[in-house]
Amino acid sequence: MSDTKSVNSAASNSTTPPKGNGTPPSEPTGNIVPTSYVGDFMSFLKGILSFTGDLSALTCPSFLLNGISLLEYGAHWNDYPHVLAEITKAKDPEERMRRVARWFVSTLYGSYNKRVAESNSGEKKPFNPILGEQFLASWDDPEFGQTKFICEQVSHHPPVSAFFFENANAGIYGSGHFSQKSKFKGTSMKVVQEGRVTLRMKGTDEIYCLTLPNLNICSILSGKPFLEMSSTTFIRSSKGYTAEFQWYTKPMLYGEYHKFDGKIFKDDAAAYVPNGSSQEAIYTIKGKWVADSRITNVKTGEQEVFFDVSAQPAAEINIKPVEEQSSLESRRVWHKVTEALASGDYDVASREKTAIEEEQRALRKERAEANVEWKPSMFVWVEDADDDEAVKTSYSYLYPAKDSIGTGSWVFKTSPHMKTPSSRTTPSASGTQTPSDAFSTAPSSVV
Repeated sequence: MSDTKSVNSAASNSTTPPKGNGTPPSEPTGNIVPTSYVGDFMSFLKGILSFTGDLSALTCPSFLLNGISLLEYGAHWNDYPHVLAEITKAKDPEERMRRVARWFVSTLYGSYNKRVAESNSGEKKPFNPILGEQFLASWDDPEFGQTKFICEQVSHHPPVSAFFFENANAGIYGSGHFSQKSKFKGTSMKVVQEGRVTLRMKGTDEIYCLTLPNLNICSILSGKPFLEMSSTTFIRSSKGYTAEFQWYTKPMLYGEYHKFDGKIFKDDAAAYVPNGSSQEAIYTIKGKWVADSRITNVKTGEQEVFFDVSAQPAAEINIKPVEEQSSLESRRVWHKVTEALASGDYDVASREKTAIEEEQRALRKERAEANVEWKPSMFVWVEDADDDEAVKTSYSYLYPAKDSIGTGSWVFKTSPHMKTPSSRTTPSASGTQTPSDAFSTAPSSVV
């Protein structure tokens, strides 16, 4: 039995993308602030406008919560599992990079726009995961079989979420982590996303290193917030191929939302240099990440659709019912708060949320008094200096041009590359579990 409720909305089961040309409303029309809470909302705005630190440290009113844990957002890396699995069908490194780039673009609509597009209401805030919280899910594809996903909150201060996904049939898997730092800038909120994703395949020694975009949360003052992506992101292959994307915010007086362009080139330099002389584009990419984009072969001029959000719905996600989840799984942790939010009882939601937070403070105090160090159950930190040479050189190419990637990775303990004879070993990595076993022997299984 599975719960297929969309990770995008606590109240919606829809997984259908926008129709027509694939372009959702540019700005939501629905206000997220209940009429009776307008005064509280204005007080909250005054607080964040005068706050100088990381806004994640502020307590958000319950009527601004969406009823979903931030851990669930990581599941959007698998919205189109067949696009991920099809990477393994490429015949050479150049074609693989093209497919990896397509997969990356396919993850963006669900991650940053779907919640607003489906509801035509503003973006709300997810729950901050508790330390050790877990989210497990899977997707089934008729051609490639099952893709599995697990996410764990590996740090609370600062908040860091680590995740792993794998399609064993296709032989492709990846580990990643993300953390967000936010601050008010003008009339919008700027969110810097720190972290990275490392993609591997069993049929090749290539490694793909991905960086994360920054976000702008717009229209907060009107109570109709939505996300725009900004900054530059990269995908770097250990074979020297690189995809560089530029994400554009809408100019104040003209232009369109959610546009981007990119290019794929081969650069054998040791470090990225903007507009380097060896970065001659092999492909160029242009479009809207919430709709459709096109890719052009620079040499031949041939152009085709790169990815189209409206062409097909995201795959159905499988999540165990709350009553079958462990005490650390996201929907079990937050279910009382989510139920209260769904019924509009924000006072109860606030009390239940406070009870969870106070329990976590008590646990932290107990560990401190007992001098016990908490450690993640499914992920281990690996510095780039101690990682595979391909990982080390690929991320060093991107750093410091993209310093938000940091200098190491949270890696799934039983990831296939952690168990091969040529790989480094860690005391906390199992020597007997297979990657698939790790899902079934975790505190709760997705199947």
